[in-house]
Amino acid sequence: MTAMLGASTPTEGGTRVLIVEDDPAQARLLSRSFARQRPDLTIITSGNGAEAVRLVSDSGVDLILTELTMPGLDGFEFLAWAANHCPEVPVFAMSTLGDDETISRVNALGAVAYFAKPIDVKAVVLRLTAELSQTVRGHVQNVSLASFLQLMEMERKTCTLTVTCTRATGTLVIRKGELIHAETGDLRGEQAAIAIVAWHNPSITIARHVTTELRSIEQPLSFIIMEAMRVQDEAARASGQSEWPASGRGLRGSSLPLTKSVAARSATGALGLPSGLLAIAVAEASGGALLHWAASEGFAMMEHAAVAAHLLSQQCEAFRVSDPSQSIDEIVLFSANRCEVIWPLTSLAGAFGMVVFELSECNLVVARQELTRFVFACG
Repeated sequence: MTAMLGASTPTEGGTRVLIVEDDPAQARLLSRSFARQRPDLTIITSGNGAEAVRLVSDSGVDLILTELTMPGLDGFEFLAWAANHCPEVPVFAMSTLGDDETISRVNALGAVAYFAKPIDVKAVVLRLTAELSQTVRGHVQNVSLASFLQLMEMERKTCTLTVTCTRATGTLVIRKGELIHAETGDLRGEQAAIAIVAWHNPSITIARHVTTELRSIEQPLSFIIMEAMRVQDEAARASGQSEWPASGRGLRGSSLPLTKSVAARSATGALGLPSGLLAIAVAEASGGALLHWAASEGFAMMEHAAVAAHLLSQQCEAFRVSDPSQSIDEIVLFSANRCEVIWPLTSLAGAFGMVVFELSECNLVVARQELTRFVFACG
């Protein structure tokens, strides 16, 4: 049940590359050379640093190539501005200056690479293309919005998502992995984010640049996803569907026989175990006594939970001694073929959630999503 991203395709407006060059002839030459080698790129030129700041601020770009020696706001100052105002945009520098001091200064200001003039346009285009291939851009297929947001959080990505479901459209803004803003219809902030994440099978389009500086969301992503799943589950119950696992979320029935399942909200019916998961549980932090759980046949659930509780206790104590201001959000343990995730729970005081899964059958993003859903069902 591995979640996969579909092939990336350019979003409306194409990938935008900004060339900052004060020599008009050089700017035209570079622009034409880039256009010939990469006709899919939208090339924008600027004659000075001040104009480049305006272009980036007004419309956003996906990558920047800047000259260093320019009148007014020079390339070094522009690099410093970009590092502070759009750190997610990769910036490359070029110049006839090639001494070690210049290169060291460029690196310290956050440039990805330095190209000595006269530049080899073909080699530069290849290098910039390689950088663009690492950016987040295009359309998402075969993965839920909640899973994709968790992936963006893990990789600390910056992007804007346009999410469409039937006739509704919403926007989610992510900066360095944090969901900072959302809007759909008359809703803004957390209410909008919860509504969008709860949409069933939406279409997701990604743009590299951030469309707003506004921060309207303070709650962590885990809260947004849990609330969205509450909305989904309420809708599922209203239509007569089961609570967990909910239908329509891309789950296959598990081929693993269960040793025991304890219903989280109802004494009738048993919880299923999604494919790829060996065990999932909510347990007491003091000792690991199981509150709600499901496990594959032969999995030593009680012993495993007790060890997880001990490990969590040790790590909490280590944090308390080394840095009392910090707390544990998650413990992830990898072996050659399996992974275990342990969460201290704020929603269930004195408890923790845990999930164990086979790496060949599941992945970390999906396992986190299943654990979030399970914890909510146990709430």
